[in-house]
Amino acid sequence: MSPPPQAGPYDDGFFSYTDRISRSSAEAVVPVLQGLLPHVASVADFGCARGTWLAAWARAGVGDYQGVDGGYVAAESLLIPPGRFHACDLNGAIDLGRRFDMAYSFEVAEHLRPEASARFVDSLTRHADLVLFGASPPGQGGLGHVNERDYGFWRGLFRERGYAAFDPLRPLLRGRDEVAYWYRYNVLLYANEKGAERLDPAVLGTRIDDGAPVPDVSPPLFRLRKAVVRRLPPVLCDGLARLKARAVAGRPG
Repeated sequence: MSPPPQAGPYDDGFFSYTDRISRSSAEAVVPVLQGLLPHVASVADFGCARGTWLAAWARAGVGDYQGVDGGYVAAESLLIPPGRFHACDLNGAIDLGRRFDMAYSFEVAEHLRPEASARFVDSLTRHADLVLFGASPPGQGGLGHVNERDYGFWRGLFRERGYAAFDPLRPLLRGRDEVAYWYRYNVLLYANEKGAERLDPAVLGTRIDDGAPVPDVSPPLFRLRKAVVRRLPPVLCDGLARLKARAVAGRPG
């Protein structure tokens, strides 16, 4: 998770909140991803915040990794070596000068300016043939969510760049309550032709047909929640998200 480019409202409490949730989710999900994508030996995290996901990859044995986020992330707070962190404006074009086995971005794109959406997908696809991507759909709500889009919007941007949508992860996370719901409901795998050649048959079998919509796997009550939140003013959504972050950050453990 990553805050929007203007970091003013994001204090240590908010980062502690996102760190805690991201850490437990990453510890559960990275081994699942290694089972699905055993050949991934290098990763790039776009919107890495303090690097909780990258730290999980490192503990799982992936030593080649880089993180990208804004300059609002203090170097002394990083959970990864500072040399592996690149301070960039996520709204702009990003080029690290190399490609990785996989790039990913989780719950970041909803914080970007709407006009930066296509450019952000360009940055992701510039760096890998396999891209894991998840972003908040309309009504999920959260602090600074100025660009919530439905799954089809992002899928369309990836498709324009030659990347097909696969859905191998969400079925495996069903019922995994230690994983935050935004990962369980939102993360898809996108692969271009070269990337698809590296996928195991079981993963290839999860391709979403071009003419089919991306299914919403969230439960009925969560869909109702999204319908309600879509009708709330943004200032109220921000206030509720800020209160939740402070409450969770203040809990022990």
